[in-house]
Amino acid sequence: MTARNGYIIVISVLLVAVCAIVSVAILTQIDTTVKRVSLTIQTLKEKSDAIKVVATAGAYLRSKYSVANGFYLADHMTNQSAFEETKKIIINTSGPIEKTVWQSFFSPESLSDVQFSYIKDLLQLANNSDSPLKRALIDSKAKGLIEADLSNIRVYAFSENSDRSWLVLLCTNVGRSWAWALVGPEGFFNYAVFLPNGIPSGTYYGDGEVIDGPGWFGVDDRGTGGLGIGGQTGPRFYGKAFYRILRDYLVRPAQQSDVFVGGRVTLSDADVNAFKSAYQGKVYWEAQLSSFEKVDIVDLAKGGIDIPQSPSGLILTYSKLPSMQVDDLIITSSISKMNNNDVQIIKFTGPDGYFKKDGNKSYQVDLIVPFPGPPNVSVTVVATETFAGQSTRYTSSLPSFNGFLGLLCETTNSSVGIGIKDSWTKNVFMGDWTILVMGNKGRQEEQTPWDKVKIYGDIQYYSAKDDNKMVIEYQGNRYEVFMNPFFADGTPIPNNKDVKGRLKLTSGDQTTDLIDGKTFWDAWYKKLAQSESKDHINLITTGDIEIPWHNGYKIGSRIRNLRMDMSVFTMYWDRNRKPGRGNQVLVPTFKVDYSKFQGLSYRIVFGSIASEAVTATWSGTKGLKEFNIFDNRLYSAKRGFSPMTGAILLEGLRLR
Repeated sequence: MTARNGYIIVISVLLVAVCAIVSVAILTQIDTTVKRVSLTIQTLKEKSDAIKVVATAGAYLRSKYSVANGFYLADHMTNQSAFEETKKIIINTSGPIEKTVWQSFFSPESLSDVQFSYIKDLLQLANNSDSPLKRALIDSKAKGLIEADLSNIRVYAFSENSDRSWLVLLCTNVGRSWAWALVGPEGFFNYAVFLPNGIPSGTYYGDGEVIDGPGWFGVDDRGTGGLGIGGQTGPRFYGKAFYRILRDYLVRPAQQSDVFVGGRVTLSDADVNAFKSAYQGKVYWEAQLSSFEKVDIVDLAKGGIDIPQSPSGLILTYSKLPSMQVDDLIITSSISKMNNNDVQIIKFTGPDGYFKKDGNKSYQVDLIVPFPGPPNVSVTVVATETFAGQSTRYTSSLPSFNGFLGLLCETTNSSVGIGIKDSWTKNVFMGDWTILVMGNKGRQEEQTPWDKVKIYGDIQYYSAKDDNKMVIEYQGNRYEVFMNPFFADGTPIPNNKDVKGRLKLTSGDQTTDLIDGKTFWDAWYKKLAQSESKDHINLITTGDIEIPWHNGYKIGSRIRNLRMDMSVFTMYWDRNRKPGRGNQVLVPTFKVDYSKFQGLSYRIVFGSIASEAVTATWSGTKGLKEFNIFDNRLYSAKRGFSPMTGAILLEGLRLR
């Protein structure tokens, strides 16, 4: 009896000990869980505050932005001691692909147009007083919009110099959380299609047409225009579509939801009017183009001017020919080898080999541009002048060409041809170009503009020449394909992972493998980056840009696809004083003479179409269907040379 009681006591003590241990473990686990949950909640609060602070700082930077000069940062305190710490956070917490992108922004050896060298404290002014941004955050804290202690918040702006910058890397730190984003200007080149007046009533985007990027469709002064969609299956908008009104000509059972894959937004009248006010030549010229140096090409070649050492643009002036049937100025561009290096040679000629200038003088000019092209490369000008039967050759160099090329007729009604009528030329450009075509030597406000630019052949980036092959890795296999934006069945490849089609191999071999659009375009943009040439072209005019039918389009019984690696802009000089002759008002228009085409093909635009007006591009069997492709990776966002909306964008937002 006594022994049994002792056994029970031992068991009871053991049970009590075990229960105590288990209780302690449970309490410890509960305490750890509570702490972990508390820490998670605190982290989430800090991340939420970091995002809110980024948004507030972005709005503040909007007040510091000028279309002509970028972001003004000189009045903020420089905090260079925080540079390396913050840079390390951004680079080391990014994925392997993004890491290389961020590194390029900080590397002095990078070929990127932007290298961030300075860091500004946006909460402090140079006189060590609180900035308007800090006062805004204090107000947000008082209203309960952010919870963090302001002593735990830091807001930095990485910039290219200590005064002004066209692109800013905005970085916020709240406790243990970091958020950062690129802040830059929004241009009209941020849209695949930007039409302030929309498309004409009775026209629509139809079957097989693709708008791969944001589209913006306003209305004209009568409230008509907007966007039209139609056809059996309808077009595809893979970017977001912004429109004031929508005209639906779809044949049922086609659905609008199948057309607007990227979503859509209905614009207000205020939205339309704001963007229209920004989209005009007068605003563009006065705000952006009037401030930098520009020299005449012929004067430069003949030695009639002091050669600028700082980055400069070039201007070519020419005379109107008596005939309205020929082009006053003809431009072709090709790639050649000089000393085993690629150079771009732009030839300026006329219908008889020479363009006219200064009365009876005739000229032929070659502009020789070395790799990797502008901005800021030395170029050589070779000009041949013919006068009274005598020819003289002149040669000179510009030490630093910034990529701006103005083609200015001495009068109006000029016609500029890119390519050669009735033959097929591929005009290849390397580097970042802005080509402005205007009458009356650029003083367009004095006379009615009636200029025309005619495009007769392909315009291609050096980095995306169609003789380039690229390797695509897809589902464990590697394929060599042409840089051709169509699937093997002839349908366009949009930059969308949900769209699949047959691979087209360079060898011509058949394959049953399917590829999605995103895989193709990721390889395409990677190929562009490998060339180390920052290729982009703006073609800007206050006249018309035309795509006429000519015999160069013929390939047997078919016509060619027309490829345009560029952004086109046609705009009024002054929207409030529209030009006209009598009751006829000139509306700068992007035109296609589709009624004369002998077949149906595609107009492929790698870039943006921004125009006061457009014509229909095809009928059921004739003309050029639309395939417009926009992607941020196409652009180096030429600083001050591309027409800007006046708004800014917050892109590449990351949170840690």
